Amino acid sequence: MRQIAALGLSILAMAGLAYHAKANRSAEALAAAQGQVTAPTALAHAGSFFPVAGTPSGAVAPAGPLVRTGAAAATAQVAAAGASGQAGTFGALDLSRAVLRDGAYEIDLGRGRRARLTLDPKLQRAAEKLLERTRAPRAAAIVMAPDGRILALAGRRTESPRGGKEGTTDPRLVTEVWAPAASIFKLVTATALVRAGVTPKKKVCFHGGVRSVMESNLADSPRDNRCEDLSFAVAHSQNAIIAKLSHKHLSPKALSLAAEDLGFTGAVEATGLSGNAGSILLPASNGIELAKAAAGFRGSELSVLGGGVLANTLANRGVEVTPTLIAAVIEGDEVRATPPGKRRRVVDAKVADAVADMMVGTCAEGSAAKAFRSRENSLPKGLKVAGKTGTLSRSEPFPMEYSWFVGFAPADAPQLSVSVLIGNTDDWWLKGHTVARELFEEALHDSRP
Repeated sequence: MRQIAALGLSILAMAGLAYHAKANRSAEALAAAQGQVTAPTALAHAGSFFPVAGTPSGAVAPAGPLVRTGAAAATAQVAAAGASGQAGTFGALDLSRAVLRDGAYEIDLGRGRRARLTLDPKLQRAAEKLLERTRAPRAAAIVMAPDGRILALAGRRTESPRGGKEGTTDPRLVTEVWAPAASIFKLVTATALVRAGVTPKKKVCFHGGVRSVMESNLADSPRDNRCEDLSFAVAHSQNAIIAKLSHKHLSPKALSLAAEDLGFTGAVEATGLSGNAGSILLPASNGIELAKAAAGFRGSELSVLGGGVLANTLANRGVEVTPTLIAAVIEGDEVRATPPGKRRRVVDAKVADAVADMMVGTCAEGSAAKAFRSRENSLPKGLKVAGKTGTLSRSEPFPMEYSWFVGFAPADAPQLSVSVLIGNTDDWWLKGHTVARELFEEALHDSRP
């Protein structure tokens, strides 16, 4: 029996805590927040996040002992509704007590009560195995349903900065910020541009922009040798188009507002876990630095949880839904379901639909097409996926190329949203879009377009 690794998240069942993206527009505060972005301390335990596969229905699979590392001891605190309907706090609990019971993960709360989690055992195991296959020094993924239920949540790290087969489970890689947002920020920029009246089919002539943004990309130039539209820019992550359009149509305030509305900044307090969405630091004036930020080269960082919230908001046509990890609290024969995730419109439906349509191009003919059109793709024929890739390298805390994918499927009737981040070395095994595709395959193999 493999041991269960400690989740290290605050479990708050039945408290009904709303997702909160508190944005701080102070440049000094944002800079300070960015300075705090570090890779989480490793849990001193390697193994599966949840009990081993194959536990018979109805059987209880006990997990292994909790492993603590000093002040980083992983505990879970559960608040469950009392008989009067008021939230009553139980003490700090560890997730080594999680069990598989009747096909669901549960945690004993004491006094005859237990919490049932939203995680799908099959999808959870698939996510863990995929992260193992990456052999990356850092990797994380989250899968969410449109109603906010978290179906899978997995994080993995290795002691060696070169990665390897041996890794440690660390779900904090989902909830904490440890990577630049890279081209995922183009979804924020695209939202702001559509709000400003730029249509997805707006043609722009450009030059360069494959791997950088330069001053010459901001204005029309005799060097411009090709014309494409905003949809092309999102699908192919074309930096020069994004830079020129943002320079002509967006102010720092407009870009910041779009980021805030999409939950890109501040803390995440959802039912069942807490973490950070990300941070932004934009220049005060329009120019080359703002153009670089709009294209995702600088000034923005994002957590995997934040990417999942972003993808789910676009899947829900601009409605933000509170993520939840707790399905119900059970006491005897009584099952008290966690209230549905709170819904709040943050982006106009037409704007969100326009951005989502552009994301379909990413997987059809853009930067993720190789993964989604490969012979290995087993998604149902005709099923469309909306997504966005991101790639950016950093040398701290050690050299990694961050490979992002956020998206949802089916594009026309979303059933789940995915956020994947792989911190690869130059000797990589999987990219983010391939991991995402296999998660979609695992969840949607019986779907029909």
